[in-house]
Amino acid sequence: MYKLLFTLQISLFTLLFLSSCSENDYSSFCPTWLGFTYKTGSYPDYVQGKSGGIASVNAGDSLHITACQKERGRLINGTDYSWTVCYDTLDTKMNDDPSDDEIVHVQVSKYQHTNYDGYANGADDPVGHLLIPANAVKMSFKPDTVKFNAYYTYSGQGVMVETGNIVDNLSYNGRIVPQSSVAYGGAQGVFFFYVK
Repeated sequence: MYKLLFTLQISLFTLLFLSSCSENDYSSFCPTWLGFTYKTGSYPDYVQGKSGGIASVNAGDSLHITACQKERGRLINGTDYSWTVCYDTLDTKMNDDPSDDEIVHVQVSKYQHTNYDGYANGADDPVGHLLIPANAVKMSFKPDTVKFNAYYTYSGQGVMVETGNIVDNLSYNGRIVPQSSVAYGGAQGVFFFYVK
């Protein structure tokens, strides 16, 4: 009788312990993504860009690109974002002969460090504010790009995330794919544009 009562107490204790542990989920995972949206111009006179396909912007435009999250990440600590705009420009020589000018490929990067969970705006969709220089050259045979990279340091136990902006979504531009492991997470994306 005592043995049965002891066994029941142990079973009840184990059941209570396991149910209390399941309430404390310490799983970390990175966001999943929809794609990019963009607008051009300066505050408050922004012009919303067209969704889907390849964006078209003017040389000299300010370009504001948002990486839109489908599902926000969880238990993320340090977060690093980078935006790299890649375009062609005309390197003009200091003479009157335009045939001396040459097209040069340029990459300009901007970096941001934040705490995803720690601040009120840390989990907001990341936005890159970029300038397309006035001397950017129109290249009709290939689009220019903005490359987006995210790196997340987990504060819990990481889980694998395999979904993201895998298929084309006509409400968004470009493509963003998450990468994750048990120790950290991230994402890589590309936004395409033509200079008018």
